Amino acid sequence: MSWKKRLQILDMGADDKIEARCKTCGFTWYEWPCVYYHKSHMRYLYLDEFEKKLRCQQWNCKGDICIALSSEAETEGFQGGLA
Repeated sequence: MSWKKRLQILDMGADDKIEARCKTCGFTWYEWPCVYYHKSHMRYLYLDEFEKKLRCQQWNCKGDICIALSSEAETEGFQGGLA
């Protein structure tokens, strides 16, 4: 069971972002789940169902998208070494 089938829109925080990328044209944008909290038909969707409902926002594309959770945390490279 993947993370997309375990998380609902309501499980996301108000400041969380979802990165959406079109599989057809490669256009990338961000969706804020808090926008969908007040839409009764969208707020109970799991993220895999949410991904299927969204379409590309680029003009005249409307392709399927792939979503990913974005994080503002700082990432660091491997710091280990041989002793």
